[in-house]
Amino acid sequence: MQPGNAVDAAGVQRFSTSSLPPKPAEDYQEVKTPDLNVLENGAIRAGGLPNLYSRGNIGLLAQYAAIGVIYGTMYSVVYPFLTNYLRMSGTETTSASVLITLPYTLKVFFGIITDCYPIFGYRRRPYMLIGWGVCFVSLLVMTILPIGEPYYPDATWASLLTLTAEQTAQLNTGAQHSGVKYIFLMVIANLGSVVAFTASDGILVELAQREPEKIRGTLQSMVFVVQDVFVIISSAMIGFGLNSPDYGGTFSEAMGFNAVMGVCTFFSLAVMPFSWFCITEEKTHRRSARKYFWALYELIQQRVVYQIVIFRFFRNVFSWVTVTAAYPIQSVWVGVTPVNSSVATIIGSLVSAGSLYLTKQFGLNWNWRYMIAISQIAVIIIDAFPTFFTIWDVYRNQWFWLGVPLVENLPTAVGYIISTYAVLEIIEEGNEATVYGLITTVSTLASPFASVLTKNIDANFDIDSTFLVLDNSYVHWQVTYAYLIAYAFKIFSLVFLVLLPKQKAETQELKRTGGSNKWIGIITFIVIGYTLIWSVMTNLMTMFDSTSCLRIAGGTGC
Repeated sequence: MQPGNAVDAAGVQRFSTSSLPPKPAEDYQEVKTPDLNVLENGAIRAGGLPNLYSRGNIGLLAQYAAIGVIYGTMYSVVYPFLTNYLRMSGTETTSASVLITLPYTLKVFFGIITDCYPIFGYRRRPYMLIGWGVCFVSLLVMTILPIGEPYYPDATWASLLTLTAEQTAQLNTGAQHSGVKYIFLMVIANLGSVVAFTASDGILVELAQREPEKIRGTLQSMVFVVQDVFVIISSAMIGFGLNSPDYGGTFSEAMGFNAVMGVCTFFSLAVMPFSWFCITEEKTHRRSARKYFWALYELIQQRVVYQIVIFRFFRNVFSWVTVTAAYPIQSVWVGVTPVNSSVATIIGSLVSAGSLYLTKQFGLNWNWRYMIAISQIAVIIIDAFPTFFTIWDVYRNQWFWLGVPLVENLPTAVGYIISTYAVLEIIEEGNEATVYGLITTVSTLASPFASVLTKNIDANFDIDSTFLVLDNSYVHWQVTYAYLIAYAFKIFSLVFLVLLPKQKAETQELKRTGGSNKWIGIITFIVIGYTLIWSVMTNLMTMFDSTSCLRIAGGTGC
């Protein structure tokens, strides 16, 4: 590679509007597939090995750090706030967890916008600022919005089999319904962060593709390590800040939901300067949307692309089938306090970060299929012991329920990061955020779809909180059946590993020689679109009384 031909992204000047190069006759820059033979050590993109910790790139780490805090908090607050404080049902909290992550299914659309429509010549940084601005406003509203009284005036009533007429009259029945507006605000906050996240993905791809083949994946691994480390902050807030009896904890006082949202508000504001001053990008012109969509349409027809899309979707759909009774079991049978739950999450995040780092050091060239298969089987075996011991009351203990599955974080994290390495190999210059967003959308879309499957399966079993309180043999078998079905789905997910290439070289070879298929590409688009609409609608149904009883929404029938 000739040094003079390399484009060093870290050294690119931020041009003024007047210095923007003349617009060519065609306003569309062709999506290019680089020739790997002319790049150094198998790199996909010219520019040389990037320094992630330089002033021009450190802002990328700031993005993932803020995402770790925001997403970690939005997801973790479900148990202490929605389950314990507001006493929403297990089906509703399952749907809440999915709806909170739903904005990630829109990443492909945000990717198209940021790839095609630069603002003042920039494709990434303005969208980061817009996204974090939306996130900031939503979090600020939750910081100042009063949460009202908890469902139980006395938290000890939650463990009673029956309540007297006098006690029933004192229940704050409106608390359960008030949870809907908080879920909506959390979704909006996540939506804003996803806009910023998508723009960050474009920068991530541009830098990661400059890595030589033998170490490609290092940069990806490091940003996810940072994300996991900052998830610890959110876990600590939830565990120690929401640990009063009203939140299912043991502390006499709590910092409260509003204060937790205040901390998230601070992080969403603090990341904004990093988004502009510590991210380096070249100015560019707006692209022709028509030609861009045509190029994307041709891309999805490539065998390597639709094969990875199909793998990511169906593998995740079946491996993410769970049990709706998980949160109620944690509350009713195990009595997990938020502080212990969060300490376990903190340890789990450290295990995940450590496993990602070890993968970066030693596993960048492991066989992807073997690692995911081993990871999935290990997760099931490890999880089965505390699950069935707890169900059958052989041994019930907070740390047995929380501690043993912590080991799951190692194979789970390894399986996740390895499955993302393949994505980097198929992205071409010019569609970085879109294709990365497409694969993320497909992967995330599997979550609400798996949730719908979970709720429809579990609707046939008596496993909600009212039955768990009985704690008899009938209920034990009902919960056991639900978990056995979930494990069977996870094992079945390994069938789709045949669609995943073994490693980077095999992925590049499939990209060069795999050809394309118009009809499979079209069908893939249709299935993704249908699944998105169906999953969103069925999960929204669970949030309203008039539709939550429908079987398609996980109810028992209206």
